[in-house]
Amino acid sequence: MSDEKTHDQTDPLIGRLIDQRYRVTRRLARGGMATVYVAQDERLERPVALKVMHPYLAESDAFVERFHREARAAARIVHPGVVSVFDQGVVSGQGFLVMELIDGTNLRALLNAQGAFTIPQALRYTTDILEALRAAHRMGVIHRDIKPENILVPTDGPAKVADFGLARAASEGSMFTTGNMLGTVAYIAPEIVLTTEADARSDLYSVGIMLYEMLTGAVPWADESALQIASHHVSDDVPSPSATLPWIPREIDDLVAVLTARDPANRCADASDALDLVARAAASIPSDIANRRAEVAHEDSRSDSETTALNTEVMSTQLTQAMPALAVTTATALPAALAVTTATALPAATAVTTATALPAATAVTTVHTSTSTETPSAGELPAKMSTRAILLAVIAFLLIVAASFGGSWWWTEYGPGSYLTMPTTTGRDLADVQADLGAIGLASSVEEEFSDDVQSGIVTHSDPEGGSSVHKSTNVQLYVSKGIDMKDVPNVVGKGQDEASRTLTDAGLALGAVTDAYSEDVPPGQVISQSVAAGTSLAHDSTVDVVLSKGREPRTVPTLTGKGASAAKSSIEALGLVASPTEAYSDTVPEGQVISQQTREGSTVYRGDSVSYTVSKGPEMVTVPDVVGLQRQEARNKLEGAGLTVQEDLILGGFFNTVRSSNPAGGSKVKKGSTVTISVM
Repeated sequence: MSDEKTHDQTDPLIGRLIDQRYRVTRRLARGGMATVYVAQDERLERPVALKVMHPYLAESDAFVERFHREARAAARIVHPGVVSVFDQGVVSGQGFLVMELIDGTNLRALLNAQGAFTIPQALRYTTDILEALRAAHRMGVIHRDIKPENILVPTDGPAKVADFGLARAASEGSMFTTGNMLGTVAYIAPEIVLTTEADARSDLYSVGIMLYEMLTGAVPWADESALQIASHHVSDDVPSPSATLPWIPREIDDLVAVLTARDPANRCADASDALDLVARAAASIPSDIANRRAEVAHEDSRSDSETTALNTEVMSTQLTQAMPALAVTTATALPAALAVTTATALPAATAVTTATALPAATAVTTVHTSTSTETPSAGELPAKMSTRAILLAVIAFLLIVAASFGGSWWWTEYGPGSYLTMPTTTGRDLADVQADLGAIGLASSVEEEFSDDVQSGIVTHSDPEGGSSVHKSTNVQLYVSKGIDMKDVPNVVGKGQDEASRTLTDAGLALGAVTDAYSEDVPPGQVISQSVAAGTSLAHDSTVDVVLSKGREPRTVPTLTGKGASAAKSSIEALGLVASPTEAYSDTVPEGQVISQQTREGSTVYRGDSVSYTVSKGPEMVTVPDVVGLQRQEARNKLEGAGLTVQEDLILGGFFNTVRSSNPAGGSKVKKGSTVTISVM
């Protein structure tokens, strides 16, 4: 029978209905503060996770308050990347929380299974975590215990941040209660170790450590003790991932460095800034390494030291546990003397003492487990020399030897002889500085940085500074100029002013002078041109001027009526407009003059628009039909059909009804509508 089944059979909560609502079905996990069960919410008919505080913790008001604070803090955060808290209550004196049940695993299990992640995979999880933290931080809630165990990975959707039990609104005070440091030492921010105070940037530090672990397969300083790891967080910069994996690009190193800066002021201000940096880093990953990951051992061969919890109980245990016997133990703080205790095969119960009162000399106590000693035979000794005297002489000799050896070792390793004077570093060529450091046995590391004032290859400063007195084991950090930070000018043509400004800022440049001009092609408000062509390199923070479009240039339609056709066309085209004339007959306007304009004078149009107007063709002329010999009515119809007016002159009363003549005669040209007189006999 498995352990889980055994637990389910013996656990009194299995099968119980909690708060008349939650039916406990099985145990899911057990932690230091609580046990998590799978339960069925019978009211809403859904599975939930039930977190029940351990009975012994219920006796502590501090723990009870912390447990309830978890519910209040987490319930305030509504985000798809945060495990939701639905309810809280008390069962049999034990507090409980009702939370969202996630179908999936956690990031620790994935890391144990894979060893390490690819860069895109690690950045994707980092993005999920930062988005959840951004929502929490906006509510004033700091998590304080970001680690892979608290990152749940559903079968679909983004990763979710769980367990805000260690979190608390930033205004609620110290994170120490009953002598315990909350958090996990591998991921804890330096300021928490030093001052116990935490803010949003403390969570970002933990995210940076997780990113390092996801890429390399281990947290920094993984093989060291909890106390040593805590000391590293305070005293040392987190190593660059590329120190372990040389193929890791510089952008990833920089991202880890800014997230894990020891000084919170040097980290991102908040999760939003961190998300921007992650997005930029993701965009810079070369395709040839996108699917590459560290080759590290899986769970069965890896140490779990990276998840060691740091609290006062652990610390006191480490500090008070029995130390193994050492060949030489040296106390460096003794005045005018060096205390050396030499133990040879000491039994477990042997007391080791240190002599501190020997003036100007080194006190040495030698302890042997053997009760027998080998001494020269009496015949080989001077007659007057006792065995006791010989033994004292041997001890004295050993004291002198030990004093000489121990004093010399202490002087060169920890005493004044172990300190060196740094050579001058600032303003010198890197190779020369490294040569000088190497000559006196000092190791160095190099970090490049841009400088507007110092040429490439020259040391800008160092830590420690030149001229300082440093221990011979010190690693000198040299900062070397890369010269001026040159930026490529982006293309902002066609962008609005705000977008152009953001694009230039993102590229490390700035928007300069903004002018405007009319454009027939570029919509109003968009950039027509830029002062520096795209792709040109400029020093960082240089400005780029732009010209914004005012849209098409407006024009006012001139007065055309009464103008000759040629003059009207010229005045239109001079404005960049298109003349669009039509013709019409006019009895009043001479031929070739503008009768009227359809595009109203004084109206606003734009360059390239058409202006419509009408030009006179003069009066309309018609030919008088020949109607002589025709009957009167036939003649009338023919003349009127040609657009003429008919007037009759009857001869003899028009007895024969026949047209004898017309005036004007047939074939004459007259204006349409003219009167033609016909003589009818």
